Amino acid sequence: MYLIWSFEHGMWWGPMGVGYTKQRAKAGRYGTDEAGRLATRYVLLESIIVHEELANKQGSPKYHPYHGASE
Repeated sequence: MYLIWSFEHGMWWGPMGVGYTKQRAKAGRYGTDEAGRLATRYVLLESIIVHEELANKQGSPKYHPYHGASE
């Protein structure tokens, strides 16, 4: 399963692609196809997918793939 991080909002996407949350436990969980479809659709809104296991180990992303380290 995957979570989706929004660099624009500095939060995880909520379940079913609705809203945002700072709490990883309350974030939406998405299968491979759905996460890829959503992140691709909203790439201009600065969102990326993160494997749930990696999110649990490292927390929220700190490095934007295009803009470098976030503050």
